[in-house]
Amino acid sequence: MLYAIDAVDTLFFRNASPFDAELSQSASSMFPPLPSVYAGALCYAAGLGDANSAVISRRLKIGFSGLMINGRIMLPRPLDTVVLSSYKFEVMPLVPAPIGSYQLPFVLSGDRITGKETELKGGGYLDEVAITQYLKGELPDESCLQLADLINKERHVGIQINPDSGATQAGMWYSIEKVRPVSQNGGRCSLVVEAEGIDIRIPGVIKLGGESRAASIQRLGDKYNFEPVSSNKKYFKLYLATPAIFKHGWIPWWLDPVSKEGVFAYKKRRIRVRLISAAIGRYVAAGGFSFEKQKPKEMRYAVPAGSVYFFEIIEGEFQDAIKLFNQKCISDYREGYGFIYQNWDRMRYCDRGFGYSLIGDIGTNQGGIVNV
Repeated sequence: MLYAIDAVDTLFFRNASPFDAELSQSASSMFPPLPSVYAGALCYAAGLGDANSAVISRRLKIGFSGLMINGRIMLPRPLDTVVLSSYKFEVMPLVPAPIGSYQLPFVLSGDRITGKETELKGGGYLDEVAITQYLKGELPDESCLQLADLINKERHVGIQINPDSGATQAGMWYSIEKVRPVSQNGGRCSLVVEAEGIDIRIPGVIKLGGESRAASIQRLGDKYNFEPVSSNKKYFKLYLATPAIFKHGWIPWWLDPVSKEGVFAYKKRRIRVRLISAAIGRYVAAGGFSFEKQKPKEMRYAVPAGSVYFFEIIEGEFQDAIKLFNQKCISDYREGYGFIYQNWDRMRYCDRGFGYSLIGDIGTNQGGIVNV
């Protein structure tokens, strides 16, 4: 089931930077939040009691999460693209890697890009129509939106109070950056999340993020289905719509870190691939707080949303890649389990929304010799 979440007040999704009221006195908010943020919020929305909350929490499965503007699903800009001054973008072509220490046989080159690149404040976003065109190997017709146009940031300043005397404490001030989604052309900028295994009371109110800010939640319908790509090529690209935590840093556990070759299998499907190139952004620190254990969760580095991996199929077909990876959460790390790799149960895929992937075709304007 797909749900839309609208802010009633400002929202605060703390990043991994240290924060206290004496030394590190400033905290910033990330937006949109990490997929794992929705787990506690959805359990609260379902009105779970202490007796069955642990059981239902294990049943909860989070899929896609992101933004929605005026009813359009928005996804992060793929990092194998360059945004030009008109907010249109071009894909970077694959070229043979120079001889040296580069780990992969191909690199993405910007030499053929004509026009001046534009910096998108907060990152760029495309709607589902543009992303579908991109995954088909075509250049999208839609322009790219920047996150800074979708949200307002507000800085709140406070000071710590002595609980015994009620007086303010000298030097114990703090500053928190909060986020307020901006309405767009009469519509809303909403958070959207896909969840299964839990019954949400609609209409409802949830507590979301730091300080448990109130937000409204409503059903949008069944699981959103992105139009699958069809191809008979022996190459494909894997696009991450949400951050992913991999065992070997930026490389999944099922790929050999040296040869960059590996097998991914689930039930009766199996594919052997070789990683030939990648477009990866700066890592995202993924942590949180466990209310069950009453302590912070272990911090992990996540590959950011928008990252793109290029694969050559050694054994199997393009359709196998669609069935195994498309609209699946392929992150290695499982909350509460660590790195567990059973092929025979649901733990093959992540249940907290990390690593939601889409499969795309490598177009002729990008692939060059890779498309033969």
